[in-house]
Amino acid sequence: MTGMTVNGRVEDIRFDDETMLIDVLRDQLHLTGTKMVCGAGVCGACTVLVDGVAVASCLLPAKAAADRSVTTVEGIGARKLHPVQRAFMALDALQCGFCTPGFIVDAVAFHDRWRRDHGKAEPSRERIGAALSGHLCRCGAYDNILRAVAEACVGRFDGEAELSPRVEARDKVTGAAKYTVDIVHDGQLEGLILRSKLAHARITALDLAPALAIPGVKAAISLLEDDKTVRYVGQPMAAVAAVDLKTARAALAAIDIAGAPLASVIGADAARKPEAPVVFSGKKTGVGNVSEGSVAPASWKGNVRGPSAAFSQKKKKARRWIEQARRSRDPLLFEGTFRTGIQQHTALEPHAAVARFEGDKLTVHVSTQGIHELKTKIAKKFKLDPSKVQVVAQHVGGGFGSKLFHFIRGRFTFRVTSQAFLTSLQELFAPAVVEVGVVPSRRQSSAMLC
Repeated sequence: MTGMTVNGRVEDIRFDDETMLIDVLRDQLHLTGTKMVCGAGVCGACTVLVDGVAVASCLLPAKAAADRSVTTVEGIGARKLHPVQRAFMALDALQCGFCTPGFIVDAVAFHDRWRRDHGKAEPSRERIGAALSGHLCRCGAYDNILRAVAEACVGRFDGEAELSPRVEARDKVTGAAKYTVDIVHDGQLEGLILRSKLAHARITALDLAPALAIPGVKAAISLLEDDKTVRYVGQPMAAVAAVDLKTARAALAAIDIAGAPLASVIGADAARKPEAPVVFSGKKTGVGNVSEGSVAPASWKGNVRGPSAAFSQKKKKARRWIEQARRSRDPLLFEGTFRTGIQQHTALEPHAAVARFEGDKLTVHVSTQGIHELKTKIAKKFKLDPSKVQVVAQHVGGGFGSKLFHFIRGRFTFRVTSQAFLTSLQELFAPAVVEVGVVPSRRQSSAMLC
């Protein structure tokens, strides 16, 4: 045990050389306003003050903060909201709110320094931007954030009023808002995914026994498809559930896996070449598409899908007209080839689910934009009474369309739950690799005759 002053209270904490300050704050002290996102000091969501200096708690070893004073977002507005918090609320300097605690902590530190040195003079946007440059807001609330800090510095929010266009704003600026990753039940297990490091390979062996032999590991399952083939870096291969995150990580490392690398292609141009290896062979179901919705019927040639003519009328006549327009150089003919890059939604809150059975009632906290649809699918897939399934998403840390579907998450959560008769399971997905909401790159040639 070592002492650490957190938000004015002396706390006895436990740590080893690998424990980061954020682990102590979230796991031991349950101060969940401090968010884990990148784990690399890039996004700023985990920012706290150590002896008054803003630091990334995901990078600071807990032992480096021992016997020092740590302030989290919960400690800033505990008795009375800070002017920066009131400014964020009034000027709507937040949206999903997942990044907001980190912004608040750093902005408060800047505000207090500025007022000490410059009184109520207004700092420039460039000055504020430089001070907050270590923070990312995926929702794009930057303009209002800069404005809120500036107006707090000039004293506009020194009073007591708490005004906001958002009913949940106070919870978000104080760190009280609970997201799926903040839900913790007694006896909760931590679930992790083993992902492929190869772009294309046929898995020849997947031995889960070494993982299951580790004390504290409650379940381990394969997530490979029937053909035992992985087709992209990051594809899920196996999953484990353990009593804590450290044990779950050890279980992933213990899984014995072997595979034969296959030829891969990178980029649309390489995939279109006649000699390119075919990534998806046989029946192409579940293959990514550019529409994020229902896929119109289309034929495949190698790795190239389409063109789709499912909704076309008089196709042969249209092609004949376009060919005639080309030959006559008709000025009303427009043709072009258009390209789009890969679109990754990159929500700051990971894709996560926490499931808990209480008798025959199932409650699932999920970071989702499709609560009712997910409830219906869970009940149908696992043959549960819909009236006994509850899906909760009190706050969602960004989605942008990428959190509508959770098939893999649901499969892992409930298969492990049913196999091991677990009470609760949490599954976290690193935001760098997301199965849903990713739109692949696209190359499309079009012709229009007006």
